[in-house]
Amino acid sequence: MNILSLQRSTVRELKPYDPELLAAYKYKVDANENGYDIPVAIRKKILKEIAKIKFNRYPDPGSVKLRSILADKNRIDPGCIVIGNGSDELIHYLLQAFTDKNDKIVAPDPSFDMYRILALANGAKPVIVPLDDNFDLDETAVIRAAKGAKFIFLAYPNNPTGNCFSDDKMLRVIRSAGCFVVIDEAYFEFSGKTYLNLLATQKNLIILRTFSKAYSLASMRVGYMMAAPEIISVINKVRLPYNMNAVSQVCAELTAQTDIAPVVKKILYEREKLYSSLYKEYLVVKSDANFLMIKVCDGKQAKKLFEKKGISIRMFKDGRLKDFLRLTIGTPEENRAALEILKRGV
Repeated sequence: MNILSLQRSTVRELKPYDPELLAAYKYKVDANENGYDIPVAIRKKILKEIAKIKFNRYPDPGSVKLRSILADKNRIDPGCIVIGNGSDELIHYLLQAFTDKNDKIVAPDPSFDMYRILALANGAKPVIVPLDDNFDLDETAVIRAAKGAKFIFLAYPNNPTGNCFSDDKMLRVIRSAGCFVVIDEAYFEFSGKTYLNLLATQKNLIILRTFSKAYSLASMRVGYMMAAPEIISVINKVRLPYNMNAVSQVCAELTAQTDIAPVVKKILYEREKLYSSLYKEYLVVKSDANFLMIKVCDGKQAKKLFEKKGISIRMFKDGRLKDFLRLTIGTPEENRAALEILKRGV
């Protein structure tokens, strides 16, 4: 029996997601993680709470405490929130709950590739709309492509370019599209820009956030969705029972109440310092996130130079982003190491 012939037709052409990162490294600035771990005091509190967990019992199936903390923080009702194993799981649930075979979903290009991958895996049809020459949204093309679609996915700030799309263009899409508009605010804490204030009036609006970036919990895989209660109730129909383990819930509950402003301030300071050191020599996209997109002359050579110094970066080698590298803003030491290579000219 040919096992591969049994796979779903929508999965057959997919390839496993591979960011081609360096396995062994001295400095890791490739995945937009926070270069600073959680504070020692919070770590101690987490370990104390973990010691209380009854490992023979299932975790809270509704992440009630965490949703309550996030509801207070964002000034919305807990019924407007659902927790997931990172935002990826929540994107999957959205597509699973609302799309039928060959339903269209719209996303810009370049952007977070999981929108396209998860759409295909769920039998939906991704329609990709190129960003303009400044990596801004072509809102007219997006609205046109969204006719008859179920979803528009917009990363804000955008990943991998790092910029926030123009507010007037975003608002036109949100208010004109006859479908769900998912705004992925994974880097909200760095940009300070959000459309959460429209959630009460725009019933088609869905907002995603994560603990993987500013909150330094990438290893715990905690994301959350904010939307109208009717949308959340549908998501809960397909959400796996006990999808959030007890340890991740404890970590998120405690870090959600932590003041991350000092760390964010340090990262933003380092980002602007790096940008100022590079923009005259390279094409650097002005970033609202915790990373920079930088165009180099020879991507292959640049990657070799970084790897030789034990620096793991994200390099793009195809299409419009060919010879662009994405550099996470790390600690001052990590940033100096990366800058030293870029200053040589690559």
